[in-house]
Amino acid sequence: MKLSPEQSMQLAIDEAYKGATRVSPNPLVGAVVLDSEGNFLASGYHEFYGGPHAEVNALKNISMEQLQGATVFVTLEPCAHEGKTPSCAKMMAKLPLKKVIFGLVDPNPLVAGQGAAILQAAGIQTEVFSETHPGFKDTLEEVCEAFLWNFRQKKVFVSLKIAQSMDGQIGLKTGESKWITNETSREQAHYLRAAHDATLIGAGTLAADNPSLDIRHPQIQKKNKVVIVDPQGRLLKEASTLNLTRLHEASHLFWCVSEKSQEGGDVAFAKVLKVKELGGGLLDLQDLLLQLWNQGLRSVMIEGGAFTASQFLKAGLVNRLYLFQAPVIIGSGEGLSWTSAFGITEMKQRLVVKNLRTQNLAGDLLLTGRLS
Repeated sequence: MKLSPEQSMQLAIDEAYKGATRVSPNPLVGAVVLDSEGNFLASGYHEFYGGPHAEVNALKNISMEQLQGATVFVTLEPCAHEGKTPSCAKMMAKLPLKKVIFGLVDPNPLVAGQGAAILQAAGIQTEVFSETHPGFKDTLEEVCEAFLWNFRQKKVFVSLKIAQSMDGQIGLKTGESKWITNETSREQAHYLRAAHDATLIGAGTLAADNPSLDIRHPQIQKKNKVVIVDPQGRLLKEASTLNLTRLHEASHLFWCVSEKSQEGGDVAFAKVLKVKELGGGLLDLQDLLLQLWNQGLRSVMIEGGAFTASQFLKAGLVNRLYLFQAPVIIGSGEGLSWTSAFGITEMKQRLVVKNLRTQNLAGDLLLTGRLS
């Protein structure tokens, strides 16, 4: 089957997402191989951290004869360096390929054009697809957006997940919130939880819901990490009653308290992080994220509650929004808005969601986009 360049890159993108829950801190990468006539030969993706890269998986079962004059499409520049795996660029340079077309230049200084240079030195043509097809650039960046943010900004990538009614309520003022969205949405939310290094919630949500925050998805077996924002450390004394401490290893729980808090220190069930305080009992979220970065976390998803979500929005620290919307109306009279502690005084201060996409989840809608 012949594929156009656009079809080939889109297929490579689709392949890349198959590794979403297992490759961190590496990027999601997909690859597609076409023969000299433009016919599809194979595809592959980076399946798990430390495992073979997408190019290796796509090329491994193709004969040298089939690769004569072949073209490889890959979402990110082939790596030039050798870490847990050999250099993909050096591996491909030994093959009788005609051309390698990659979506984006890798921002990793160990690659950053060096992968392309290795291929060119071997007589293989290269092309940056996002430059020849600029309409694909946003899509390609989204594939490995956490990785790109990590390397460009040296910061943790932050997502915010909200489950709301059509009128923007996430529950009742009484604290009742189960269930606004349907089972399909909740399963997708667990997939997103698995696609991030950690889930973050505030102490209020922990006290009200006593959540498990583990990954319950029929196709994913993974232990995730959890971050608790508890400035005064008031819930540290209640650890034995919490589902979190029963279900998660101590090395997977990060308890963020104020550096001024009398609570903290070494505890058996979690890693306690002392975070700078802004005043009024609020933590410096920039410092909190820096501490999570120093603990090796590269992406977190905020899952509650309204106050925590609002504080991250106020600080301008949310990179991506995942908004699950159910076809129900709760009403603001007794409902709770997820932006209840966030507000602007001028329209020019409004937050804009860019590159918005929607997905139908058995009647619920998932809206997602980048926050400016």
